Amino acid sequence: MNPETLTDPCLKSHLQGHTECITQIRFKPKGDKIASSSLDTTVIVWNLKDTARCISHSAHGERVYDLGTQSTRRYRRICSSPVRSVDFHPAGTMVVTGSDDKSVKVWRIPESKFLTSFTGHKNWLRSAKFSPNGKFVASCGDDKSLRIFDVNTRSCICTFTDELGVGRQLAWHPYRNIVAAALSCNRVKMFDLCSQELIQLYKVHKASVNDVAFHPNGNFMLTGSDDETMKILDIREGRPIYTLTCRIGRVMSVDFNYDGSSLACAGSDNQILVWKSNLDNYDFFADDVKLENEILETHDTPEFETTAGNSNSLSPSNDLIIDRFSSLHGF
Repeated sequence: MNPETLTDPCLKSHLQGHTECITQIRFKPKGDKIASSSLDTTVIVWNLKDTARCISHSAHGERVYDLGTQSTRRYRRICSSPVRSVDFHPAGTMVVTGSDDKSVKVWRIPESKFLTSFTGHKNWLRSAKFSPNGKFVASCGDDKSLRIFDVNTRSCICTFTDELGVGRQLAWHPYRNIVAAALSCNRVKMFDLCSQELIQLYKVHKASVNDVAFHPNGNFMLTGSDDETMKILDIREGRPIYTLTCRIGRVMSVDFNYDGSSLACAGSDNQILVWKSNLDNYDFFADDVKLENEILETHDTPEFETTAGNSNSLSPSNDLIIDRFSSLHGF
């Protein structure tokens, strides 16, 4: 496949309604709605098929920092200070919260019964997430540590520390025991639980990274930063493939929908952008390049030097900027 035939991500929707900084966005399971939380004390559920139709919830009198949705039942949880993170167990039977009191707590739903508390953090918690198989909880916070807890034994099985930055947000790989952390030191790190080591490090942003999300197929990762950009990373090759400059202030939250066909970002200037990702085209191209490389490796070929070219830059009519990094060159 010719790389010039690739289709870049394109803007689909521009949503406005919050009056203060948006703290979190999450696609609903079917992908036709997106929920957003904000410092304006509200949660809005947007209908992406008809953006004129949305529902605003004012369930808290305080700032709302996070929200979680559960795919198999009609549950929604939102959290405000001092609770900064909330996440559902994959089975929908429990919810985990991270708080300013330095604890990670697990609750049984729907009766909201307290079950247990994971301790060890020395400062505020920013994120606590169940693994896709429900066996582990990952948490990070202002003590610059990422801790992994075993849900059954209620013990901490490993701890990763970073001397440079605070953990702002976490994301689990969809089908491997790998967790990614967005850090305030402008970096994104990926850790493997099996080997208990750092396996990938990305220094692609110029300011604090606020959020990170894996594509459902596990091949890509989306990051959002205070430098007002999103990055789409190809984690198979360990490099960025797109930079999206969104013109919505600091990018506070990012997310993929259920099949990865759409992605969204929320900014500090109270706006949400929803994009068509077009990563299925890139996946096909990557498979073709891999096959071509395998064929070349089976033959004796002369050595040659690869010269890196300039990345493509697009300027859509709405003044959003997309930079595409050529798949044929390293980063």
